[in-house]
Amino acid sequence: MARRKQFKNIASGLYGSFISRNNDVGGYWGIGKLRLLAQQHGVQVVRIDLLAKSIIPVSLEFSKLICGYHSLLKKHLYAEGIPENWLASVTVELDFKPEPPSGKHITIATWGSLFKLVVNITDDMKKNHTVSGHGYCGPHNPRKESKSARAESF
Repeated sequence: MARRKQFKNIASGLYGSFISRNNDVGGYWGIGKLRLLAQQHGVQVVRIDLLAKSIIPVSLEFSKLICGYHSLLKKHLYAEGIPENWLASVTVELDFKPEPPSGKHITIATWGSLFKLVVNITDDMKKNHTVSGHGYCGPHNPRKESKSARAESF
């Protein structure tokens, strides 16, 4: 029997996939590409709405990524037997100038600056199911990065 508390597990799965180095956009780490997008638009936060399949700031470059995560969300819902009408919102938010975490282990340590990734699912009862963590990432720079030879993740 489906329960709304399963949304936390779904948020965790989306988080793990999104922060993964296998999250490619054009063969490069998606988070680095999103940091570059934020830098180019002079914003601190990039917000993806998986139900509306939209991104702020707006960029067509991430359409395939957004549609891929929308499909992944639907697969998770189907696997858990959860009806889509239980969802009020599903967002993925990247803050590229977060407050440093106090006493927490940083998920991914690499070159670049601190970021915070938050995946939030709000159900139809207005309850939030949130998973978040921090990592390090620099803006996409093809001179510093190797392009993936594998097929893109989405």
